Amino acid sequence: MLTNLFYRIISSKMSKSRSLVNLASKLVTANSRSVSNFTNPRLLSSVLRTPTQFSCVVPARAFATKGDAEIVKFLAEEIASEKQNQKPLTKLEGWEVKIEGAEVTLTKSAQGEKIIVSLNVNHTVDSAEPDDGTGEAPEMMSRPNFEVDIVKSNGKTLSFTCTYVHPEEMAQEGEGPEDLFAIEEVTMYEGDKISDKNYAVAGDILDGYLYDLFMQMLEERGVNSEFADNLSEWCSAHEHSQYINLLQEIEKFAKM
Repeated sequence: MLTNLFYRIISSKMSKSRSLVNLASKLVTANSRSVSNFTNPRLLSSVLRTPTQFSCVVPARAFATKGDAEIVKFLAEEIASEKQNQKPLTKLEGWEVKIEGAEVTLTKSAQGEKIIVSLNVNHTVDSAEPDDGTGEAPEMMSRPNFEVDIVKSNGKTLSFTCTYVHPEEMAQEGEGPEDLFAIEEVTMYEGDKISDKNYAVAGDILDGYLYDLFMQMLEERGVNSEFADNLSEWCSAHEHSQYINLLQEIEKFAKM
């Protein structure tokens, strides 16, 4: 009888132990599933895709300085205005034109010679007419100094530096045919060996008759007052296009 009682006590304790073990096992399994769900890539992806109540606002790009912003504002209007007044490049008949920014080279060949006119439109804009006192702004024209090289087949070059005559000077002369340009300097060199070692004579100290013969030499090769007038028109349009391009580049720079 004592044996049966002892057996029942032991069995009851073992049953309670198994219950505790089963309960602990269920808790561990539940926790494991929670951790597994948390680390599940699909679940994480779903959580990350869920929108939140917070939004990221990207601030507008600021200019480097207040002055830069004012420049951009001004240039937008200035460029639009300049484009309205822009003129197309006229064609210079008989000349091959090469443009490299502000530098321009005109070339043509005739009777075994090569005629080269080279110039730069930087700092060449001036009023087209003298001030008449009305207060109205005169039209601005480009009148660059230009070099005329007459190159022989053997490489010998006779070079003329020419300058436009200012409108006020032309108005003072009055009588006689008006030359739009004058010979400023004459020199000679061979090949590309031009340097300060080459002697050059100023046009205003030349004998008057020789000066006229040089002007005739240029005219016979297509460099005359008509050419100078057309060249000024062309250079004015080109200089203006270069000015607009500079404004556009400055606008881009100020926006950086």
